Amino acid sequence: MKVMGYDVTVEVDGVESVVQLDDTYPAVNDWKSATEFAMALADHIHPDAIDISFVECSEFELEEYKSYGYIHEAPMILQ
Repeated sequence: MKVMGYDVTVEVDGVESVVQLDDTYPAVNDWKSATEFAMALADHIHPDAIDISFVECSEFELEEYKSYGYIHEAPMILQ
């Protein structure tokens, strides 16, 4: 399994910020779920923000995991 990285740019009250994620997070499987996760994270961190907007999402294969032969997908577990 390739490990993909995502740089999600969000704008919080006019200030851009980049949230760096990868699909080793159980809630992140693709660019769409990475974007949803980043938007929820920005909303959680800035509860008093008036405007939280999505700007862009870049997707790339993480270099540091290329040498591993196989990486199992992270399971979603609720406790």
